[in-house]
Amino acid sequence: MGYAKARVLKISIPEHIALDEFEARLLLAVELYREGRLTLKQAAELAGLCVEDFMRELSRRKVSIINLDQEELEEELRIAEELAGRSGN
Repeated sequence: MGYAKARVLKISIPEHIALDEFEARLLLAVELYREGRLTLKQAAELAGLCVEDFMRELSRRKVSIINLDQEELEEELRIAEELAGRSGN
């Protein structure tokens, strides 16, 4: 993995939950990405997938690939409106 520092977490999961290490890493990566705590690339690395495959997993799980907070979204919309105004001249 491409992390400078990493922690190893050990957890116990009830036997009736069918979950292997890959799926656990994937679920954690998806949730941390959804919360904005990891970038797309970081989450893909945590899941052990290339970015494209991780994006497919996000889509399959109905998690937006575009992960902007309110301020970032407003800035993107402002820029888009500015650009749209320029092209109309």
